[in-house]
Amino acid sequence: MSGALAVDFALVIAGFIGMEAVTYVVHRFVMHGPLESLHRSHHRNAAAAFADKRPEPNDVFPAAFSLVVLAALWVGFNLSGFAWLVPLFVGVTVYGIVYTAIHDGIIHGRVAWMKRIDTRWTRSLTLAHRAHHRANSEPYGMLLPSLTMHERSVRNQVARSGSRPSQVPVDQ
Repeated sequence: MSGALAVDFALVIAGFIGMEAVTYVVHRFVMHGPLESLHRSHHRNAAAAFADKRPEPNDVFPAAFSLVVLAALWVGFNLSGFAWLVPLFVGVTVYGIVYTAIHDGIIHGRVAWMKRIDTRWTRSLTLAHRAHHRANSEPYGMLLPSLTMHERSVRNQVARSGSRPSQVPVDQ
């Protein structure tokens, strides 16, 4: 592997791994912070809104991430000295694809054949996500929820995080 290819590959990996941290921070401090009114639509009845094929206010978040990726790729392809943004944001894009497949396909069961994927890891992700929906607290990340969940009870997570429980029952 040539030096330039190795650097590009490392940037793709860094973009992918870095997005788990970005996901955590944005989810915890933006989606459950000042823009919680938009994100609440996902916690209320995500499966029903998806089944009706209607957009929900929470859809603004993946759209915003997409715009950031498109802008970064445009800069990387068009401005001298910023080509490193291309492999970095390819990694971000791969993370987005994986996130969508896991979150929508496996956890929320919106893709019929993906609902049948049943491994220890997918079960742990589903349980962690359900705990998050029920308590409106940890875990805020997606692919590695065990980094922040540990063995605490949901009640302790809510008390520690300061997040308000959702006022509306959730589907998952």
